[in-house]
Amino acid sequence: MTPCRWLVLLALIAALPARAQVVLTRSEQVLVNFGFATQLGSGVYTVSGRTLQIYRLPFAYALEAAQESGIGVKLTLPVTLGFYDFKLRDVADTGLPRHVDALSFVPGVTFSIPVRPGWRLEPFVEAGISKAGDAQADAYVYAGGLRSLYSFDAHGSAWLFYDNMTYAGLDYRASAYTDHFTRLQTALTARRPFTRGSNGDYLIYVLHEYYIDQPTGAVAGPEPRGSSVQYEFGITFGTTTTRRLWRIPVPRVGIGYRFGSQLQVYRLVFGAPF
Repeated sequence: MTPCRWLVLLALIAALPARAQVVLTRSEQVLVNFGFATQLGSGVYTVSGRTLQIYRLPFAYALEAAQESGIGVKLTLPVTLGFYDFKLRDVADTGLPRHVDALSFVPGVTFSIPVRPGWRLEPFVEAGISKAGDAQADAYVYAGGLRSLYSFDAHGSAWLFYDNMTYAGLDYRASAYTDHFTRLQTALTARRPFTRGSNGDYLIYVLHEYYIDQPTGAVAGPEPRGSSVQYEFGITFGTTTTRRLWRIPVPRVGIGYRFGSQLQVYRLVFGAPF
């Protein structure tokens, strides 16, 4: 792929909406490896002891639009691209990467089921494959879970109470090695315009994560486990109505602070904070 096309692709990645686009520090890398990038989002991962920068493209297609009285169905088609030892800020010095070092495609389906006004449940399943430059890191990936979203208006803000239980696993093709994790998420967000009639707004959030079962880390061998309980609070900024750039929704942008046992990190957030 030519450098010009890579530049366009990376620009599109930055513009795509996502659960969260984040940059993870070294202290967080013990929690993840590349096989779980679809579930955990963009950031820094490890493959056989090497650092891999991941960018997630959360493509999706609504097969049946969600309605208050009907079930919605959405086909999810997330693609993740990985580059060894690459960061967007390095483009000015070293140029764009000439090839993709890792790739995963884990399609799935999500159902949106109304329970009562303002409350819906979203069961989902995903299954696919991840491939990396190191053949020992190629793996089959699968995941499933249930999300609960309850929204309401109060005190001039739009509130969302969010719960998510996810189980994800992977089986490496070249060995009998397997890995998995189970995670519980709870979040509360409050969104309101800057002023009455304003086109811009801000969203404040608090988030709690609990890993019942943590991933063990890099393919090369188990690493020390990170914090099984993590907390985060932050703020994102956006517009009251969705703006589009070349028909692509412009994501919210913000910053969060995550902490836990032996974990303190600031996150740059694009899109939703979870």
